[in-house]
Amino acid sequence: MNIKLLSLLFVLSGCHMGPNYSPPINEIPDEWIAPAVVTEISVSEEPPPPLWWEIFDDPLLSKYIQMAAQYNNDVLSAEANIFQARAVRQVSAAPLYPKAFVDLDGFHTFLSRNGPIDALSAASGSTHLLSEFNIFNNFIDASWELDIFGKTQRSVEAAQAQLEGTIEQRNAILISVFAEVARNYIELRNAQEEQKLLEKNIDLLQRNVQIIQKRYSTGYSNILDLEQMNIQFDQAVAALPAVNTAIYRSIFAISVLIGSLPESLLEELLPVQPPPELPECLSIGVRSELLLRRPDIRQAERNLAQATANIGVAVASFYPSITLTGIFGLDSLKITNLFQPNSKSWIYGADITMPIFQGGRLVGNLEISEAQAAAVAFTYQQTVLNALQEADNALVAYGNNVKATGELKKIVTTNKTLTDLNKQRYAKGLVAQLDYLNSALILNNAELSLLQSETAALLDLISLYKALGGGWECFTVE
Repeated sequence: MNIKLLSLLFVLSGCHMGPNYSPPINEIPDEWIAPAVVTEISVSEEPPPPLWWEIFDDPLLSKYIQMAAQYNNDVLSAEANIFQARAVRQVSAAPLYPKAFVDLDGFHTFLSRNGPIDALSAASGSTHLLSEFNIFNNFIDASWELDIFGKTQRSVEAAQAQLEGTIEQRNAILISVFAEVARNYIELRNAQEEQKLLEKNIDLLQRNVQIIQKRYSTGYSNILDLEQMNIQFDQAVAALPAVNTAIYRSIFAISVLIGSLPESLLEELLPVQPPPELPECLSIGVRSELLLRRPDIRQAERNLAQATANIGVAVASFYPSITLTGIFGLDSLKITNLFQPNSKSWIYGADITMPIFQGGRLVGNLEISEAQAAAVAFTYQQTVLNALQEADNALVAYGNNVKATGELKKIVTTNKTLTDLNKQRYAKGLVAQLDYLNSALILNNAELSLLQSETAALLDLISLYKALGGGWECFTVE
């Protein structure tokens, strides 16, 4: 093979069949719609904090999220998939390099007296052909398929895109796990606070029942008043077990999310702590940057890159395959002569394979690849739209719950004032104890409503940060 032909082959080896991939362009406005709709929240175009859960200023929550990143089984399974995808990429790149094998063998051979060798010997009148002998070989077999039309390079591109998509899939799982830990933690603290308020309600209602009971026994109340108060008391008592169940359910969920047994965190989480407070201002970044942060969008984009590379693989299959082959070794009838200079032998050459008729298989494979790429492109666009919808929904929901929380705070403040006045008037004998207890019940119920609204806002905030796609940046895979 002369130098000109070799040079031509190496020039051609830079050709890549099929379309070259370019990331899709999405013209998404930078401005968020929700702040204009809900004016009760203050937002900043600063990027959302990577460790967004730290805005709750709760060391236990931060600790559990760190543990979930290390020990959650879904995350660990996704990381194992990354290692598998890396190995697949390595296998895909292997044909770019020459292959070499060492073959050392020895055989004892006996040829048939009625076989072709004996017949040729008889026909030629020769009596010196061996019919029984030993043969020993030591060969190095090397081959190299030239990637002239880029079939292997496109396969490597596809495997690399698949690897990067697998990494983004793990990042998406990581974000979901973080959000689940935070959601269960907020629900736990809400349930503990709700339990305190319900127990206070039960105490107030029990005192009301006792007062009505005394008034009924003295003829100042009727049986209807007493039964209505008993119903309210029984309803309050009946609500308590469900809250207790919610407490244990949240603890069990957090324990499993960090890869532990359900009961492992009971001792640490059963002590009551108040729920976190709502932040005064949110950093949500620029709307168009959602495409860079959301792992599901990044994964969909990598899937599109993989599908595009697969088109190149299908196109390259229409072109010839050229393989360079060389064998060098030693061949001898006696093992003592195997490593002598006269035992050397070699062969080299090239093999060109050109598909002529494949019954439509190559055309069908190309059409499959093109259709798959089109489907993945539409999936990418839908993933972007879904992400924008999810983020906008969470932002609007959070803003409206903040607004509702503000109104409920006013109600609680007013009821506190009224309850304090009734307490003072009761101390002076100006109102009955029942009137003071009723005002305390109204205040307690208002505080329950406020707690539920604050909890809903906190959960919406978690959904918002999950929709914004942050949190995975600080937990990369080695």
